[in-house]
Amino acid sequence: MKILALRGENLASLQSKFEIDFAGGRLGEAGLFAITGKTGAGKSTLLDAICLALYDRIPRLQSNKKNDAEIGRDSDENRIKANDVRSILSRGKAEAFTEVDFVANDGSHWRSHWHVRRARGRAEGRVQAAEQWLENLDTGQRFAGKKQELQAEIERLIGLTFEQFRRAVMLPQGEFAAFLKAGADDRAALLERMTGGEIYGQLSVAAYERARVEKQALTQLQDKLGDIALLSDDEKQLLSTQCEQLKQQVQQLDAQLNEFKQHQQTLKTESVLAARVAETQLKYTEVQQQKEQALPRYEQLTLIEKAQPAHRDFSLLQQVSSQLIKIEQTLVLTETRLATEQQKCVDADLQAKQATEALNQLEQEWQQLEPKIKEAAKWDQQADGLRIQLTEQENVLQQHSVVVTEQQQHLQVTQQQQQVQQQRQQQLSDVLKKSDSFKNVAEQYASVEDNLQQYLAAHRAYSVLRKEKLQIEFEQENNQQQQLVLEQQVQTLQVNKLDCEAQSKTLDLEQLEQQQTQERAQYAEKQQYRDVLRQAISGTKEWVSLLVQADKLQIEQHELQGVLAQSEQRLTVLQPELDILSVQQKEVEYMLQQSRAVMNLGDYRNELKDEEACPLCGSLEHPYAISNPVVDGLLQSQQQRLQALTKQLQDGDVERRHLQQSLPKDQQRLALLKTEYQQLNLRIEQLYAQYESILKTVNSAELIPSHADLQTLNQQLALWQQDVEQADNDLRTLQQSGEQRQQQIVLGRQLQTQLQQLQQDESLLTKQLHELAQATMQWQERLKSLEKQSATQEEIRTSRANTLNEQYTSNVWFEQLKAQGEEGFFQQLRHDVQCFMTNQRDLLESEKLLAELAPKIAEAETLLQNTQKQCSTTGEKVTLLKKDIQQIWLQRVEIIGESNLQQVEQQHKQTLKTQQESLTQIQAVQRQSGEAQAAANAALKSSQQQQVETQEEQKKAVTRWNEWQQKLTLTEQQLTALLSKDDAWLTQEREALKLIEQTLSSALTVLVEREQAVIEHHAVAALSHQWLVQHELAEDSEQQAELVADWNNQKNVLDEQVFQHRQQLELAKQAELQSGELTQQRIKQQTQTELWLQMNELIGSATGNKFRTLAQGLTLQQLVILANEHLQDLAPRYALQPVPGSPLALQVIDHDMGDEVRSVESLSGGESFLVSLSLALALASLAADTRQLGSLFIDEGFGTLDPESLEMALACLDALQADGRQIGVISHVGTLVERIGVQVAVEAVGGGRSQVSIKG
Repeated sequence: MKILALRGENLASLQSKFEIDFAGGRLGEAGLFAITGKTGAGKSTLLDAICLALYDRIPRLQSNKKNDAEIGRDSDENRIKANDVRSILSRGKAEAFTEVDFVANDGSHWRSHWHVRRARGRAEGRVQAAEQWLENLDTGQRFAGKKQELQAEIERLIGLTFEQFRRAVMLPQGEFAAFLKAGADDRAALLERMTGGEIYGQLSVAAYERARVEKQALTQLQDKLGDIALLSDDEKQLLSTQCEQLKQQVQQLDAQLNEFKQHQQTLKTESVLAARVAETQLKYTEVQQQKEQALPRYEQLTLIEKAQPAHRDFSLLQQVSSQLIKIEQTLVLTETRLATEQQKCVDADLQAKQATEALNQLEQEWQQLEPKIKEAAKWDQQADGLRIQLTEQENVLQQHSVVVTEQQQHLQVTQQQQQVQQQRQQQLSDVLKKSDSFKNVAEQYASVEDNLQQYLAAHRAYSVLRKEKLQIEFEQENNQQQQLVLEQQVQTLQVNKLDCEAQSKTLDLEQLEQQQTQERAQYAEKQQYRDVLRQAISGTKEWVSLLVQADKLQIEQHELQGVLAQSEQRLTVLQPELDILSVQQKEVEYMLQQSRAVMNLGDYRNELKDEEACPLCGSLEHPYAISNPVVDGLLQSQQQRLQALTKQLQDGDVERRHLQQSLPKDQQRLALLKTEYQQLNLRIEQLYAQYESILKTVNSAELIPSHADLQTLNQQLALWQQDVEQADNDLRTLQQSGEQRQQQIVLGRQLQTQLQQLQQDESLLTKQLHELAQATMQWQERLKSLEKQSATQEEIRTSRANTLNEQYTSNVWFEQLKAQGEEGFFQQLRHDVQCFMTNQRDLLESEKLLAELAPKIAEAETLLQNTQKQCSTTGEKVTLLKKDIQQIWLQRVEIIGESNLQQVEQQHKQTLKTQQESLTQIQAVQRQSGEAQAAANAALKSSQQQQVETQEEQKKAVTRWNEWQQKLTLTEQQLTALLSKDDAWLTQEREALKLIEQTLSSALTVLVEREQAVIEHHAVAALSHQWLVQHELAEDSEQQAELVADWNNQKNVLDEQVFQHRQQLELAKQAELQSGELTQQRIKQQTQTELWLQMNELIGSATGNKFRTLAQGLTLQQLVILANEHLQDLAPRYALQPVPGSPLALQVIDHDMGDEVRSVESLSGGESFLVSLSLALALASLAADTRQLGSLFIDEGFGTLDPESLEMALACLDALQADGRQIGVISHVGTLVERIGVQVAVEAVGGGRSQVSIKG
């Protein structure tokens, strides 16, 4: 894994957008670089940005801190938790982001982006939830998943969790330096924080708690075993016998009730069938009435079809009438338009004259105004120059005033800070003098707390061991009593087993089961045969219904084929006639157009003169100059011929369109009928294929053919109904026989089950006796172990108490512990220590701040005096400039007044231009009005001519319409009503009348089927009536209900007794099973409890110290091994080694001094740096496992090195980067920065802001 680039914006002090390319440019060429900048500039923020982009976490913020305070101003509603990573957003900014490009372990390139913003993009908005995405730079695809899935994918690509990344990539070299120099009490806490070993303490506590829980579970199982009560064998045998007798009585009542219910159901079915016949008869009558009521609709449909040939003339009459109305309306509109256009012409002439006069007057006014404007412009130019100087001086004066105010406020704030710090210094000094006696405890707080924890853990362990010893002694007494009880139960089981063996010999269970199997096979065969018959009946009824529908469709299909043949024959004859008429009509129309073209030359005939050549033909004689009667007669004849041909062509075309429209509809209907008929035949074939196998089964002698008629099918249905009734009788007989044999089999199986259960119980009791004996031996061994552990805990408790007396110089800690309790004592101790250390730190900070404030106050006072002098000088210049500007303004007002010159000039020019444009528009309107008047005259003449022609056509259409009324012997209103129905209505009416026919046919079919069902059911109903007479039961429903209720009451009483007996037997069986299960659970729990007690003895403790100490020692040994491997490359002279007897202490082996053992305190600054750096690299190797890390960052440890040690440290870093890693060193040490060629500089620019740049 290697980091390639880092980008970000608005992250704490880094408010400017920045990008650091680790793989390219100067950083890519250099394996070692420095991150430099002043304290607080934002160097560590770069590392925070890397972690934030990858893991949405920051090392400096503890994400697991609960109830952390919210930070922000008192009135700020957008405050967030102090440990919230979103607090990195720069104040006053609306959004921030950071993103990292990196190479994953598999060599792929990825980009991880983290983004946070405020609501609505405003700096004062509420901070929204952070967003994060991951993109593959090789493919350009983004990872799709939730936030947790995204984090899991990043950890998979990098191969490190956040904690592993923090330790492996950002080396904690400074922490290891502190670890080497720390005391014995602080060393454990430092190592745990660096290696993340908190889990071992948690495992130790978990083992202790699990052992306690398992022990409690064992005690609860033992208590449950003592609460179970069991029945004797005689009591169980008596309950079983009584239960069987009651079951026989219940079965007799059930049989009697079932037989009565069958006959009752038969009679009910008889009533239902009769009601269905009456209902169907009523429905059939209703459908017949509907058909009779629809007779006028049949007649109307016949009349409509008869009147269809007149539809063309009817449509033509409507069109001509409508066209005539439109022409009359157009004529009125045209006359109105002509009057309007004439008035517009008069108005346009008047407007043109007025506009010309106004334009001349405006041109004279402009010639007088133009010289004054030029002179006033010179004075405005001089005033503008002075105003610019005035604005500049006023801005300077305002800036000086703002600076004076800021400097006064800054001076006041600094003086207030000085007073506050002086008061705070005095208060802290007084408090520390009063708590001087607590100084020793506070400085050794970690050691004191560890001793107290060990003392309390030993005390609790001693109490637990004592309680466990008493519990074991109590359980040994219970074991002896349980052994006596188990021996008595074994003797009782042996007697019961002999009784069961004697009873089971009287029943031959195998022979009974063979007979039952044979009867079940017969029952299944009969039942299958009856079901096949029912399926055949159902399929045949559906077959009959389909045949009826097919006959009706065939009749309708024949009728429609005749209509289609007539329509096609008429179309064949009509088309040639229309072609001939069309040719004739075009020829006549062409001749008429030619004649009219000649007639159009009549306008020129009036201009012809004798003895002058005609411009068209060149003749000198002009016989038709005055009149042309022959041509007028020819035109009239041609127009009449054209109208006659047009009428014939329109009539034929209307008939052809009618036939063409109706023909596809009829063909479509015929195709639909054929499709429906084919579908019915296909459905019959599918139905036959579906039931063919069933028909073969029920008609083994002769198979019904697929073309069978309705009579054959109805006869076969009656035969199959008789076979179904016979099969039902045979099934009832087999069912009664099977129930009797089933009772005998159940009794035999119960005896076998009881015998097997007795054998299992005997084996289980024997096993329990053996386990009790083993448990007794284990408890004796456990008591010996408890004695040893108690002695050990007492020794620890005494040792820790003596150490605490030395640290407190008395046993005052013990008195406080008894008075406050464990929790209260530790809370008070932590509070006192925290207060003492806080006061010390605050006192040092206060003294430092006072020393820094004194020179700042003096400097602020000097700056304030200089700025006030500059303000006075600038004010005098502003006053003089204002006087000069006022004088120039008065001279300009005398010439042209206070108006703006540019506005005055633009206003006059715009008015002149507007008047010119207005004149041009009026002249255009004048021309348009003349043209519109001429067009209106022409339109009026055209409309009058169209009116005359259309009136003639209307007269002819009315004549043809009257002829149709006489031909069909109908009034105009009747014929109009018939022709107003469209094709959709006709189709719908035909379908509706057809539906009535189909409904009538279907109702008749259903009526016949239901009457047949009544006849078939009559024989069964007669048997039920006969059964009621034989048992002297009336058909009164109330009497029958009382009898059934009486039988049900008797059955309920017997069922309740059976239930109570079975419940007693079941409870007895459950008690036996529960006793055996609890015994097994107790044995299993005993094994589990012993396992966890051993685990607790090895690693468990209430405080977690036992396993924590062991794990930290092993971790440190592994770190030492890895650190020595790094030391071989960095400094072969040294090697680390744990101190014998002190698992958390280290010593150094100096190979150059003959493997001399040295204390880590004897190392110089450079040597300590080498050792601590090797430990940090070892921790990185341990965290990264086998993964190769290409990027490392060191954030501390260089500020305390002397020049010689610093040079040694840099040589080590050169050796590291030569191994292919890129190393970033964060420091503000000048020598280090000069020694490293390339730097990432974080420079403060003021106002709490910094910027990032690459140098070197």
